[in-house]
Amino acid sequence: MKGLFIVDKGKLGMMDMPEPEPGPYEALVRVRACGICNSTDAKLIENEFCPGPFPALLGHESVGEVVALGPKVTSYRVGDLVLRPGLTDAQVGLPGARSVWGGFAEMALVRDVWAERGQPTDALAHPQQTVPDGADPALAVAMITLKETLSCLRSTEIGPGHSLGIVGTGPVAEALTYFASLQGIAPLIVLARNPIHRERFLLAGADAYVLADERLPSGPLDRVIEAVGSRAALRRALDACKPGGRVNVYGVAPASDPFARADLADPRVFIGKVAEAEEHEALLGMLQAGTVRLDDWVDRVLPWTEYEAGFAMVKSRAARKVVLTL
Repeated sequence: MKGLFIVDKGKLGMMDMPEPEPGPYEALVRVRACGICNSTDAKLIENEFCPGPFPALLGHESVGEVVALGPKVTSYRVGDLVLRPGLTDAQVGLPGARSVWGGFAEMALVRDVWAERGQPTDALAHPQQTVPDGADPALAVAMITLKETLSCLRSTEIGPGHSLGIVGTGPVAEALTYFASLQGIAPLIVLARNPIHRERFLLAGADAYVLADERLPSGPLDRVIEAVGSRAALRRALDACKPGGRVNVYGVAPASDPFARADLADPRVFIGKVAEAEEHEALLGMLQAGTVRLDDWVDRVLPWTEYEAGFAMVKSRAARKVVLTL
């Protein structure tokens, strides 16, 4: 089978690799789609996040169909559509190769942690969850980011009457804005660098879209989420946060330009727990109610053979969210 690897710093390529064999508590999955993570994948490709040797099997926003079960698997069925199938370093099966989640492969694995621990599926939140029958795999990819952002909001300790700022204009920032608006958080301020995204974020529910040279309309904010992963973004979050407020760092800074130590040591700064699996039922409820539509969160779907075009779209910001189908 084939996988999409970082073959060298800044360079992607398809490579042949052995098909994985499921262990007793694993299910074999045919990967149907995998999203390009705008920030994390860009840093991985440049060896700025999880640095290590190449080649490295990419892909952490994967969706696939279960095609075979290990003998002790009880929580998955053949035909289930599952989130986040992937491969470990050992499962890549190529000398010297490693995995950075490993979802960009034709076949991958999910682990039945519920059966392994002797627990029912509702007793443990695990990211490799199933999605409703009939879901479009390419659109189901969006569930991963949506659940992460729901969890991030929950960990931000937003109380009644608190104002919220969100630093960033990528898909994560947009989802945070949308869900914060649904929860009635106000004022809700997006802190941006580029005016071109203003209308999109106001439609998502922001009360204001503030550029770097503009004043905050309601003064310093009670809570701010850093949703970029850069030294400058964290500094801006701190500048916008009132004394005694809180800044939740969601983004991951590149290894060559990490967050300033003094900023991380600021007592307002914390890294909130992101437990996406705990938001699974909540998101399914929103999808069923029509509050969330997955096709609103994916704007380009390409065959994975066109991976170079897909990654170029993300890098140039010609597309907000790109999914590659296998």
